[in-house]
Amino acid sequence: MNSISKTIDLEKIRVPILTIFILKDEERYMAKCVELDLVTEMDTPEEALKAIVEMIKEYSEDYKKREELFIKSPNRRHHKPYVEEVLKCKDLWDIYQLIKVQYGYIYL
Repeated sequence: MNSISKTIDLEKIRVPILTIFILKDEERYMAKCVELDLVTEMDTPEEALKAIVEMIKEYSEDYKKREELFIKSPNRRHHKPYVEEVLKCKDLWDIYQLIKVQYGYIYL
């Protein structure tokens, strides 16, 4: 009997808490993180997703540095629990696991 035994560390499994919409507008792709009010625009959906994930990481680091200011701001106060979860991530792969991606079009 040849079996491979794997253990799953449930502590490392992350549940998606952020929603990213990848939207096509003519020839460009916009990625929008609804919970953090962040947006990027790129030439491909893959580039847009990568850019928004990097932006989420950078925003979270900046939020932590200026937390006293941001938690007093009505439009940023609610970002704190999301930022805390992002900052627990060791790398971009961990951040990707916090994200649910949906695709669509922009209709004007």
